[in-house]
Amino acid sequence: MKERLILFSLIVAAFFLRVFLIQKYSFVFAYDMGRDLLWSKDIAFYHIPTLIGPAASIWGIYFGPAWYYFLSIPLLLSRGNPVSAVYTTALVQVLTPLVAYLLFRNILNKKFLIIFTILLLFNATSISISTFAFHANMLPLLTLLVTYFCYQAIVKNPLYIALTFFTTSLMFHADPAPAVAFTFVPLFFFFRYRLYKTKPIGTITLSVIFYLLPFTPQIIFELRNNFVEVRSLVSYFSGNNPSLSGQLPLVPRIINRIIIFYNFFKFSFSPQSNPIALFLLGATFYGTINFLKNAKDKTAKLVLAINIYSLIIIFCVYTIFVTVEVKVWYLYGLTTTLTFLLAFTLYSVHKYKILQIFIISAITFLCTYNFLSAKVSVSKKDPGLFSNQQEAIDKIYEDAGRNTFSVYVFTPTIYDYSYQYLFWWQAVKLNKGLPQEFSYLPRVPSYVRNKQVYETRPASESKITYLIMENSQENEFYKKSDWTQNFNDKKAIWTKNINDAITIKKLE
Repeated sequence: MKERLILFSLIVAAFFLRVFLIQKYSFVFAYDMGRDLLWSKDIAFYHIPTLIGPAASIWGIYFGPAWYYFLSIPLLLSRGNPVSAVYTTALVQVLTPLVAYLLFRNILNKKFLIIFTILLLFNATSISISTFAFHANMLPLLTLLVTYFCYQAIVKNPLYIALTFFTTSLMFHADPAPAVAFTFVPLFFFFRYRLYKTKPIGTITLSVIFYLLPFTPQIIFELRNNFVEVRSLVSYFSGNNPSLSGQLPLVPRIINRIIIFYNFFKFSFSPQSNPIALFLLGATFYGTINFLKNAKDKTAKLVLAINIYSLIIIFCVYTIFVTVEVKVWYLYGLTTTLTFLLAFTLYSVHKYKILQIFIISAITFLCTYNFLSAKVSVSKKDPGLFSNQQEAIDKIYEDAGRNTFSVYVFTPTIYDYSYQYLFWWQAVKLNKGLPQEFSYLPRVPSYVRNKQVYETRPASESKITYLIMENSQENEFYKKSDWTQNFNDKKAIWTKNINDAITIKKLE
């Protein structure tokens, strides 16, 4: 009962910490989030189903649709408020330790689960990915499920490996790259623990079915579209589809991957300090080895071994098979894996009273620093900040009154997806009325899916035009000075600055 109360208190505190950060410092409403919400609002409000998501990094490959159906729920409940998507992401992060407790409460020691909960709730990566809505932010929860089902397959019933493959397959809806890497995890345990010995035909058949199940929408899409994704993948692996950059030879790639994994660990669990990160790495290495050698709890040793194997497998896949750049969000799932390793290290010495004060002090320090660093990392001068974008739109509506107007947005990414969503939300759901045209330039081809459902293209330009210009590092092939020349035939009425992040200009 005491452990449950502590767990509940930690989860509530962690959630309100994230609410405070979102309310106080806003959040980055980036290109990807704007795009995702545009797709999700089609599902929620216009009942337009989809078999795929937007295009992924590899040309001709598309994200799975599960993330967009998931986001449609908070959007529907909140009348399209984009903040609801962020709160939902934060809720998933803080509920992941609760899922861990429910799954492992009869498997692992309750004190260990409390240490695990603290480290998972208050590490810097978990706090960071709680403050924006992004598909890869689901990876920590899915990784936890992979760990649990692997354990059950080894200890209880080999058929659980099918659920491991199912969860791994769901990762393709979060991000294809880590999903490919994690696919090797259940494959390894299938052969390492000889799960094929018991009910081999049933186990293999069920695993294949469960792995393919989350791909059902995309399989239907492939059948309808002449296997466009399959052909794109074949083209990519044969070297005829140069979609991704950052190709590295093997030796530089090994060094690069070590640096990427180390920096991820340092950001997540140490206050961006090399000495502390190296100490924690050394302690974790020694602690896990010592635990495997001396611990009498065979159950805990197996859970630890599963996480060690998983970490090694993911590192090897990214190093040997993935020759292109590894993005930081590919590693989000490893937050759970690394938390397990660090928690086992701390738990292994908790019985020594002389070290208990040190452990409590260290955890308190790291959690406090992660909170403070999350505050510092938020810059009011960021043009991608939701509060800055919302203020720009509010000023435009306030100035325009009942007059018709058009809005054009300059952003280095060219496509202004975040503003496309915000204008839809303000105009359609909050009844402020749509601009006559809102885009990155006048009369450009449509680039927003299903925009024709709520916007009618005007026959002529409106007399009042507003320019929203982000003050950020420019794309060398798409400069603000070139962009503004498209409006040289109009007279400037006024210019306003928002936190040195965004400039608004009114033209007639």
